[in-house]
Amino acid sequence: MKTKLFIILLTALLSTAIFSQNITNTLGTGGSFIIWDGASTFFSLPQSTGTITLSNGISLSNSNGSEVGVIYKEGGRFIHNYQASGTTGNNSFVGMSAGNFTMSGTGNQSSSNTAVGSSSLSSLTTGYFNSAVGVGSLQNNTEGYNNSAFGMRSLYNNTTGYFNTAAGNNALYSNLTGTDNSAFGTNSLQNNSTGSDNSAYGMNSLTHNTTGGNNSAFGGSSLLNNTTGSNNSAFGMDALVFNSEGTNNSAFGDNSLTSNTTGLRNSAVGSYSLYSNTTGSDNSALGRGAGYSITSGSNNIAVGNDAQVPNGAADNQVKIGNSSISYAGIQVAWTITSDRRLKSNIQNSNLGLNFISNLRPVSYFRNNDKSQKTEYGFIAQEVEELLRSNESENTGMISKDAEGTYSLRYNDLFAPLVNAIQELKHENDQLKVKNEVAQAANENLKTTTVRLNERLTKFEKMQTLLVAEIEKLKANNDETTKVSLGTK
Repeated sequence: MKTKLFIILLTALLSTAIFSQNITNTLGTGGSFIIWDGASTFFSLPQSTGTITLSNGISLSNSNGSEVGVIYKEGGRFIHNYQASGTTGNNSFVGMSAGNFTMSGTGNQSSSNTAVGSSSLSSLTTGYFNSAVGVGSLQNNTEGYNNSAFGMRSLYNNTTGYFNTAAGNNALYSNLTGTDNSAFGTNSLQNNSTGSDNSAYGMNSLTHNTTGGNNSAFGGSSLLNNTTGSNNSAFGMDALVFNSEGTNNSAFGDNSLTSNTTGLRNSAVGSYSLYSNTTGSDNSALGRGAGYSITSGSNNIAVGNDAQVPNGAADNQVKIGNSSISYAGIQVAWTITSDRRLKSNIQNSNLGLNFISNLRPVSYFRNNDKSQKTEYGFIAQEVEELLRSNESENTGMISKDAEGTYSLRYNDLFAPLVNAIQELKHENDQLKVKNEVAQAANENLKTTTVRLNERLTKFEKMQTLLVAEIEKLKANNDETTKVSLGTK
């Protein structure tokens, strides 16, 4: 039996000159078949082991479009370099059923391919410049070119896609016509079919992507569930892991934008930043856990470690810092938009002197300020009650976040303060008018008094003169009486 096996093998290995000859020999027990020149052994086949030993290499025939020079295993092609006749370059196929004998084309077509692994590049027709290493790698590739697949079943279903690179078991497994994709890691871009220009680095990254393009995923399970979303960037484990159709999102940090599904144009930098966002769009978060509570709100900004906007479902909010911040500064004053065109329902303020005069200014220590510096301000709950008593409940002056923490917008106190000043001025102006009237009356009174005093002075002078005359008359009368008495 072993002699017959030897004859078959020898027939496959020897040149065509002796290909058609038969050599038959029966060895004794424990014998060996040896070819030698009397000094050196060139070929040895011991009956005891059945292992062939060659002192030199094997020279195989090389002819394009021919199946000669092929090494078979169990009746199937095992090692060969078949390529279509009339093509250039060289193919190398190693593995059970690797490559095939049905390639076609001209020039570079169906040439310069390398396949190592069972069934790798087994469906190739005109594809070229492909490299496949691993069982079933690029197995269904027909016309695709410049593809590189490393790992079991990597780029398994690729047919005409080109310039793809897959490294890892099942990487780019379902790719059909997608181009310019790069997948590194087990199951990375596994379900991609027609999506192009995607980059996936990490186990299960972009696993379920089908048609989405221009995505970048770096980290285990990053963009795992993305299907049709495009232009997304995810860096970090589980970043954008549940995104399916959302586009133009950027997530940097593990678990950043984890829950996003269809949200658009979000930017998250930091672990767990924008973690809970699902459908919200145009949000920006910078810092670990920043914007964590945002769910469906859009156009929100959260800056700082664990910075949270008041309402995760609301839009157009900005939060800088967390509840531990004890100081905030800026080089110049804030400039706040106040254009008439940005406002509606413009009315005169109904809050004024009565509101301001009933505010309770307080001093206090902030709980998170270790220096225990005295601060001055108001208590938001008290201001809320005062607003309610002034029938002004629906205002932006008071806000309350999802945890029930109150905030007071001090800027809104400027208008009531100005109104209070204007009311005081009006009262003061009225008092000034009254005072001027009183002053005029007083001046009239003073004039009248002066005149009366002058008349009184004249009267007093006249009275003095009159008294003097009376005294004279009285004196004269006394003298006359005395004379009369003397005469008698």
